[in-house]
Amino acid sequence: MAANKFILKGHGVRVDYTIGVTPGIPAFIYEDKKISKDFPSSAVHTDKTELGNLVTVPLEVTVDEGGTTFSVFLPTFDVPKGETVDFKTIGIYKEVRGPVILPARQTVTWHVIQMEGAAETVIVPLAQSVAS
Repeated sequence: MAANKFILKGHGVRVDYTIGVTPGIPAFIYEDKKISKDFPSSAVHTDKTELGNLVTVPLEVTVDEGGTTFSVFLPTFDVPKGETVDFKTIGIYKEVRGPVILPARQTVTWHVIQMEGAAETVIVPLAQSVAS
């Protein structure tokens, strides 16, 4: 089965990401020395690439001055249930600053960190309906 739970650490950052969680339960948890944020699956954006899945969450969003996103490349491989596979990857911060209405005046910077983690296959419970 394809790995669906990833726990990563690196440079003071910790990420816990589970694919397929019940809506309302955090799917992606980001923590560093300054902030801790939980994201539902609807706030997690995934792009399939040749390097693996690029998973992105918004760390800071402003109405008119840009924002900061955090992305991480996650491998796509099978992990037998009950086992873990260790791997190394990178986390990428993208910071956009400047007026949103004037994209030519915005500055965009990227910062990359090395991360290590473990992937596993876990059973994710389905949402339970409430009987009336």
